[in-house]
Amino acid sequence: MSYDLLRRLRGSFVFRLSLWYALIFAASTAALFVLAYFLVAREFQHKDREIILARLREYAAVYQAGGAAALKRRASSENNPADEKSFYVNLITPQLTVPIIVPDEWGEFRLEPGSVGLWRQFEINRIPKDARKDFALAQVQLPNGAILQVGRSTDNRAVLWQPFQRTVVPVGVVVILLGLVVGAVFAHRAMLPVRQIVATARSIIQTGRLDARVSVPTSKGELDEMVRLFNTMLDKNQALIRAMRESLDNVAHDLRTPLSRLRGSAEMALREHADPGAAREALADCVEESERVLSMLTTLMDIAEAEAGMMQLKREPVDLCRLVREVVDIYEYVAEEKRIEITTHLPQACQASVDVNRMRQVFGNLLDNAIKYTPEGGSVTITAQGGPDGAAVEFRDTGIGIPQEEQEKVWTRLYRGDKSRSQRGLGLGLSLVKAVVEAHQGRVTLTSEVGRGSTFTVVLSGIV
Repeated sequence: MSYDLLRRLRGSFVFRLSLWYALIFAASTAALFVLAYFLVAREFQHKDREIILARLREYAAVYQAGGAAALKRRASSENNPADEKSFYVNLITPQLTVPIIVPDEWGEFRLEPGSVGLWRQFEINRIPKDARKDFALAQVQLPNGAILQVGRSTDNRAVLWQPFQRTVVPVGVVVILLGLVVGAVFAHRAMLPVRQIVATARSIIQTGRLDARVSVPTSKGELDEMVRLFNTMLDKNQALIRAMRESLDNVAHDLRTPLSRLRGSAEMALREHADPGAAREALADCVEESERVLSMLTTLMDIAEAEAGMMQLKREPVDLCRLVREVVDIYEYVAEEKRIEITTHLPQACQASVDVNRMRQVFGNLLDNAIKYTPEGGSVTITAQGGPDGAAVEFRDTGIGIPQEEQEKVWTRLYRGDKSRSQRGLGLGLSLVKAVVEAHQGRVTLTSEVGRGSTFTVVLSGIV
């Protein structure tokens, strides 16, 4: 049981993050303690140096004024050998060494005259005597050749290390535990979006419900942004799956009729003693229905390719006004048959970077819809506008219009409103228009009023 728990903890990102947080916290605290220790010790050493050098200069002045006897009286009055803070005072003449004050803790320490030259004047020279204390000594050579030495025991390490030893260990343990607890709390809270994403994904896998979402946080951190993107991805996937299901249902429904006709026409052509003319007509119907099925499948594949961002677009600078005129020329005969007037308001040039064939297909579908659903004697007006930030092409008709509740549905694949079912078509034209325009990083909008007509506007960016 304990081994399983340890293995789970080792595999937990929160535990590893908490452990690293605690280690970094503890290491930082230890570094601060060490830095404080050395800074304080250095300050103590600097203070000791100032005191010893000041006392050395003072005793040197006393010796020069009154000789060795005056120096001994002054040093004896100010120092007690039994006191650990007492100064060591030693006078070395060319003839002999005269110890003035030797504190008890210095013991039998002496400097021989031959070693005097190894010492620098007015500098602190540390003399390690044992593991706990140092003895700092400074000296100066006087005008008569005598050397005066003044020293003092420095137990800074012991003074500093004892409180550090009493506090660093317990404080270090507390810091590590505190760092581990605080790190665990922060890591647990920081990983909350990840746990929510995992729980949501597990719920979708187990239940198959695509409407499960992660609670959207109000903050704007990286993990919170990941939650929003995850929800957006789920929304898009749900929409795609819903559209796929609806498309499959619609395809199955819409293919049933042409396939039934194909089967009936083929059976008629295969009858015994069938009239050759009737058989030929039946085969022609088969070809027509097969073309209708192929056109439906090709359009569906184009839409799926565009929506998936995989449509290959050969974009180039194109004059949209010229493209509109070409499309109008193609549909002009159809409009004349229905006595529909096509009016264009096109500037001299309206350029955008588009795929010519795909955009011609977009304009053709919009104009075909406008003519198809506009009664005889109506009109279709096409307006184009260009600017530095984009271009817009508008198709306005005086047709039957689209009810408000159907305006969002017209972009759905194979959707056909009640009023459009009497017209021949696949129900894929507007779906293809929307997919191709959005593949160009543009947008297409619809405004319509029943009985007064509809207006489709294609907005394209990337003007060149």
